[in-house]
Amino acid sequence: MAVLDNKKLKKLLKSKSRVKIENNPDIFYKEFLKSTLFVPVIAINEDDDLSDGDTLDLQIGFFDEDNGDRNIYLFTDTNEIERAAYQIKSIAVEMKELSIILSQFDVEFNYIIINPYSVDSYKIDFNEFIQKVNQ
Repeated sequence: MAVLDNKKLKKLLKSKSRVKIENNPDIFYKEFLKSTLFVPVIAINEDDDLSDGDTLDLQIGFFDEDNGDRNIYLFTDTNEIERAAYQIKSIAVEMKELSIILSQFDVEFNYIIINPYSVDSYKIDFNEFIQKVNQ
C-alpha cells in the first residue's frame, strides 16, 4: 500500500485546530485539496487469478448511514484505515481527481468524512467540497 504524507492535514484535523479551520475554512481546503488520501473501493468481478499487469474494475465505496446520509469515507494514512473494525480495500486518490470521479456517480452524497474511526474525524459537506474544487 502506498505511503502518504498528510502530516499538515492531520495537524489541522486535531481537535485543538478546529476553531481555527471553522473560522477560516480556506485554511483547511487549501491543504485538503492538494492532498492524496485513501478512498475505499469495491472490486467488481474480482478474479482470484490476476497476474501482474492485469487490470481490475474498481468502484468507489460509499457508506449509507442509519440516519439516511450517504457518505464518502477518506483516510489520511494506513494507521487511520486500521482503526476500522473490518478490512477496507482502498486506493490513493488526489482530492481534485476525486471530485471528477464522484461527479460520474448517479448518486447524491451528503458528506465526506475524513478518518471516520478517529477521535479527530472531520466531516465536510459534499456540495461544499465540489464548490471549493471548482473555484
